[in-house]
Amino acid sequence: MKDTNWYVLFVMGGKEKQLCEFLNQEENWYAFYPKIELVRRKNSIDYLVEKPLFPSYIFIESNQKHIVFKEKLHVLRSRKTGIVKELHYEDDIPALHSEEKEYLQALLNDDFVLKKSTGFIEQDHVVIKDGPLKGYESKISKINRHKRNAILEVELLHKKVNVTVPLEILKRTE
Repeated sequence: MKDTNWYVLFVMGGKEKQLCEFLNQEENWYAFYPKIELVRRKNSIDYLVEKPLFPSYIFIESNQKHIVFKEKLHVLRSRKTGIVKELHYEDDIPALHSEEKEYLQALLNDDFVLKKSTGFIEQDHVVIKDGPLKGYESKISKINRHKRNAILEVELLHKKVNVTVPLEILKRTE
């Protein structure tokens, strides 16, 4: 949906999928929770698992004005447990600012999954060869080569949140 708002809900942990299915029955709403694709190793075999990028948070994409959204959400909260509260900025603006929304859209694919990036380290600088982190090297605050991940700084509702993202460093050059 073009020109839509992204609203953020804080929900009970582990209920993201169930609540998204419930919320997606509404018109003019698309509820989702961003996921992250992680590489796990078991018995010397690598396999991919998807986990919530922001555990206990659901995003709702909607073209509805906030007052209508809020009224509808109030009714839905009375019908289903698990929705704790709607998040908003200190100045009471409810939806994500366009810069935050665009940043998240650039990192996530069409299914709202953050896939693995690959790169290398050249003289203490990270260079991303391919993947969603390409161009966002400056946002990486820490790398764990053994776990094949990095800590990425994401701004969400004017708060800096550190999230673990998949990153494979192929080599290090001096």
